[in-house]
Amino acid sequence: MDELDETQLKDMVESLKQQLELPREKTSVSIPDLAKWIEEKMPEDPFLNPELLKNSPWVESGKCVVV
Repeated sequence: MDELDETQLKDMVESLKQQLELPREKTSVSIPDLAKWIEEKMPEDPFLNPELLKNSPWVESGKCVVV
């Protein structure tokens, strides 16, 4: 890694200080909330619900062929 000049080091320190001030939440609290959100969104996910893909204009109608 190239040597950093004084300005870059000051910017890095300032960035780290800002990151320290961000509120943090324990994963033991946030993971169950994330899992609940994912389960709620599963019926809306076109990759998990093929019926939703039928209405998408972006889905290719032909089969993929590797030549």
